[in-house]
Amino acid sequence: MSKTTPANIKLTLYGKPVELALSAPTQKVTPVAMLPTLHRINNTFVETAVAAFVTNQESISCQAGCGACCRQVVPLAEFEAYQIAGLVEQLPEPRRSAVKQRFADACEKLDAIQWLSRLEQMLAEGTSHEAVEQHALTYFQQGVPCPFLEAESCSIHPVRPLACREYLVTSPAEHCQNPTPEHVRHIELKFQVSKIVRKLWRTNHIKDLDSVPMIYALQWVKKHPNQFPKKRGEDWLREFFNYMANP
Repeated sequence: MSKTTPANIKLTLYGKPVELALSAPTQKVTPVAMLPTLHRINNTFVETAVAAFVTNQESISCQAGCGACCRQVVPLAEFEAYQIAGLVEQLPEPRRSAVKQRFADACEKLDAIQWLSRLEQMLAEGTSHEAVEQHALTYFQQGVPCPFLEAESCSIHPVRPLACREYLVTSPAEHCQNPTPEHVRHIELKFQVSKIVRKLWRTNHIKDLDSVPMIYALQWVKKHPNQFPKKRGEDWLREFFNYMANP
């Protein structure tokens, strides 16, 4: 067992005081080892936003068995790609091979429409945010399920990516089959852990893209070895909260 040190954080979110009782590795680690702590931070941020913005007449539509959103592109922080690849390698056979094949089949389908190369070109050319969002919808229209989606539920739910934790809607679940602003009401999060770490912790591997589309994570990790520096857990946390306070 790796040693950890406690970290107690007090802050204000959406006008409400929040206390976080966290722990961080005492030894020097890459950001991958910080993901359990980031998941806890993320969960608290989301719960606070839900309490602040979801009225008594509303409810969160997302639940097990509704996997429409699991067919959207999932932006990973660079270090999350290493976590996803590690999760796959830890799966027992024959499930490991089956999941790897799902990744490969999905990439092949997306490559047939040059989805990733077009996205990279759009970002390099400074295409508008609206156009990039529209391009993301073409991903959804391909009907490519997340490789971890089984029986319309997330099979890695406790360790799912940060962005997945932040995607919550109050509109009827059936509207998620057409995830446009006109049909879907999102919980708007001012404090998004996924976006903070994508901007804050990255290496020279990441250029025009600010994230790794999860469906390409296995391919990406093979081409880009982990080059993150190692720091003590408390130093990673200090960077995170300093950046959050002064983005």
